[in-house]
Amino acid sequence: MDEDLNRTVSAFRALVTTLNRAKTHERLTEAAGVRLDRPDVQILVHLLDAGEPRRIGLIAEGLQVESPHVTRHVAALEQRDLVERVRDPDDGRAWRIALTEEGAEVASRCRKVTTDWFDGAIAGWSAADRAELSRLMGKLAEDLCSHLKDVISVR
Repeated sequence: MDEDLNRTVSAFRALVTTLNRAKTHERLTEAAGVRLDRPDVQILVHLLDAGEPRRIGLIAEGLQVESPHVTRHVAALEQRDLVERVRDPDDGRAWRIALTEEGAEVASRCRKVTTDWFDGAIAGWSAADRAELSRLMGKLAEDLCSHLKDVISVR
């Protein structure tokens, strides 16, 4: 068995476990000055990262969850005026979900907290190591998501 791969998977599991802990989410929302469930934060930041309004199905696909799950959370976010429905320019019968000004601000604060955590963790790294991490994490995310999509859809 490939020991480098075992160490990589183990490190990845440790990161995912730490980032998905309830305490981590509590600290993130506390530092961002909001009270939101984890899926709410994920939807807001997903929309911020997308840079444009998205249909529910695309949000669900991006977060790798089912559409009804996103629909429930979007409804709650709408009630808090963090997102709004806008007409889909490609299909006037359909709607897309857009961040409101306040929603974009909340999403930006949440993203900044997470970015600051990463920045603090790698503060002592060289610029070359930081660039290499960025390149490899992007490649890993793309390749692993694509591979798992194929593997999961086969079953």
